[in-house]
Amino acid sequence: MAPDRPNKWAILRQGLAFGQRRTGSPLARFFPDWRHRPFIAGFTLVELLVVLAVIALLAALLLPALQASQAKAKRIHCTSNLRQLGVALNLYVDESGSYPLALQTNGLGNWQHALWPSATDQVLYCPQLMHATEEFLQYFPTNQFVFPHYGYNATGALRINPPPQNPGLGGNFVWTGPGVGHYVPAAENWVRAPSQMIAVGDGRTLLPPPLVGTALSPADPLYYIFPFIMQPQGYPGADNKHANGANMLFCDAHVQYAKQSVWLDPGDANQCLWNHDNQSHPEFQ
Repeated sequence: MAPDRPNKWAILRQGLAFGQRRTGSPLARFFPDWRHRPFIAGFTLVELLVVLAVIALLAALLLPALQASQAKAKRIHCTSNLRQLGVALNLYVDESGSYPLALQTNGLGNWQHALWPSATDQVLYCPQLMHATEEFLQYFPTNQFVFPHYGYNATGALRINPPPQNPGLGGNFVWTGPGVGHYVPAAENWVRAPSQMIAVGDGRTLLPPPLVGTALSPADPLYYIFPFIMQPQGYPGADNKHANGANMLFCDAHVQYAKQSVWLDPGDANQCLWNHDNQSHPEFQ
């Protein structure tokens, strides 16, 4: 006759009773230290708010540094664009013996088109996104934010009393008869000191384009730079998009950064950088 098999439920009841006699709790048989374990709770609302406050404080401390590094990266990118334009400009001058005319005969910009064979369209624009100027919006109202087009040193440090020869790089208009004439480009040998002559740089002033039924794009007008604030409009000839300063490309293809106030300084040391004979010419100002 087979022996009776033990009843597992009876064994479990005996174990629980034994544990209860030893510790006063049936759970102590299987979890002897259950009374001594600490109670683990989640975050309280106050603790959560403290953590969020610390995160916000760290973000506030790091955000200015991040913005400064982004601005520096844009300035470096801008410098790279101007250096590529400098290469294209020097290739053009070497081939033609003169600097690009500022204007086409239709009154639109010419210098940027002249450099297209050696420079991509992207390098003609500063990578710093800016709100469009009121002047720009008069002609292109749908472009609220733009990558500003670089400006050409078309007229030098000339504000009043135009001389017989344009001190900038934009060329001269020569009359050949009554009401008839053409533009003559600035010859390469007119620039006395290429390393001290500004050619292209950060500036957002444009020459109002002719409105003669022509479909214009923002790439068409003449954008130009100059060392003063144009009155009465109040347009500065050099921009301040890079930490209150601007990059300028010189005729020898090097790029220089300075604060806007430096590029607009009326002193002789700055004014001579805008004229191809490397003279300040206060009589033009």
